[in-house]
Amino acid sequence: MSYYDNSLDIINLRGRQFRRLSFLSIPKGVFNSEGLLLTLNKNYKTCNGKRVLFKCLDAQESPRIMDRKLDIVDYLHTSKYNELDELVVPEYLVMVDNEFAGFGMELIEQSRNLGHVINSNKVDFKSKKKYLEQLGDLIDKVDRVEDDKKFYFGDLNEYNFLIDKNDNIKAIDLDSSYVDGLEGISPPSMAFYLLRNFDLWSLPNKYKRSNLGIVIPNKDSDLYSYLMIILSIISNHNMHEEDMTTYYRYLLFLESKGVDPRLIDMFRNVYSSKENENPRGLISGLDDNLPHSTSFKQFKKSF
Repeated sequence: MSYYDNSLDIINLRGRQFRRLSFLSIPKGVFNSEGLLLTLNKNYKTCNGKRVLFKCLDAQESPRIMDRKLDIVDYLHTSKYNELDELVVPEYLVMVDNEFAGFGMELIEQSRNLGHVINSNKVDFKSKKKYLEQLGDLIDKVDRVEDDKKFYFGDLNEYNFLIDKNDNIKAIDLDSSYVDGLEGISPPSMAFYLLRNFDLWSLPNKYKRSNLGIVIPNKDSDLYSYLMIILSIISNHNMHEEDMTTYYRYLLFLESKGVDPRLIDMFRNVYSSKENENPRGLISGLDDNLPHSTSFKQFKKSF
């Protein structure tokens, strides 16, 4: 696809305009690996009065990766998924001195990063549960969209979502997502909860892999990642990195602490041939003081 043969509005910048853009500050601990985040002010003529976030892609990325991002964004921009307010689909293709530089999208003012919030010791578990439920609702809402092709988050992790000033979740970094059925699109290679987890490879019918060994996103892999987010908050630990013996022993530990057995079964089933389920309806029932008694440190002390 030509950079000029797409559905996005084009913002043309000269080098001197680009150099005057303001950098977007992100919270400490939030990792951005894909280049610069800058902002265009509201009075820039192409932005129709909106303040725009400009995601400047790394110029060192291969043309294949840049083309992949463009194809995904272009499809999402013209699909029914773009009708979901929770998905921040880029609206602009940004050119600097006539070279493709990145994507522009509406800036979510006064936002907080979901990962920064739910992994903070200063935020109570009751608040975290509310955001985890919203995330589950969004996953279901995306799944219900009837479109020609199927969208999956692919790299579904807490740092790829924002909380806006109205306390609602917004999904970002969609140029690294996955659209099943979009010709020539490879799976994202840096999906946090799917990366280096060789236990998923033992279930090739559930978690399919590319020739390079990368998990090809589907409903099961998105729900797997969502379940691992929940489990990481309950345990204050990256449980997806643990060996199977430790993982299942920890689930028995949760059972002894009175965690809903239906939720524990969902955690167990991620490594079985059964389809993964969305646990959003069980989150509100978790005890507000749960993480204090179910941390991985407490589990280790019990043995």
